[in-house]
Amino acid sequence: MQSSPWIAGGLRITRAAIVDLEHKAIAGYVADEEACGYLAGPTAEPLLCDRVATIENLAKVLHERDPVAFFHTARTFFAFHARTLERAIADGIREGTPVKVLYHSHLDASAELSGTDAAVLSGGIAPAFAGGAATLGAGPSWPLAFLVTSVLAGENGPYVAEHRLYIWRTGRFEATTFDVV
Repeated sequence: MQSSPWIAGGLRITRAAIVDLEHKAIAGYVADEEACGYLAGPTAEPLLCDRVATIENLAKVLHERDPVAFFHTARTFFAFHARTLERAIADGIREGTPVKVLYHSHLDASAELSGTDAAVLSGGIAPAFAGGAATLGAGPSWPLAFLVTSVLAGENGPYVAEHRLYIWRTGRFEATTFDVV
C-alpha cells in the first residue's frame, strides 16, 4: 500500500479547514502577499484534511535583500524555509496528523499552477528573470498534493474565487478534484 495515498488525489477537505484557509488567503491579500502553508489530517483517514497551518512567506524579505535574484515580490511569489515544512511533516507523522497538502494563494490571478510554481515545487529551475523560461524538475521533494487558491479584488473587499488541487503524475503536475465535506 502507498504510504502517502493523498499524492494520488481524491482528497476530502473539511468545510472548516477550507474556511480557515480562505481567511488566511484573504489576510494575505490584504497584506499584499501570497499566503502559504499546509493542510493535515488524521492518519486513520488518509484522504481527509481537517486542519490548516500557515508558513511564513519569505518572498518579501528575499526581494528586499536582492531584487535582482528575487525579482518576484511577495504578491506574486511565495518562499519559505524548507526545514519548516519538513519539521511539520515529521511532527505530523509522529502525532498521527500527517501533512498532506502544501497550499499557496494567487492574488488577482487564477488558481492555475504557474510555470514558476511547477518548476520550484518539482525541484526544477525557476526563471532567472521576469518572463524567463522555467524548467520542471524530477518531482516534488515532499509526498504532498498542492493546492492553489485564487483571491480577487471585489467590490466589498477581496474574496476567494476558486481553489485547484494538483498532484505530480508521470513527470508533470495535473489538476485533480477534491471534495469539501
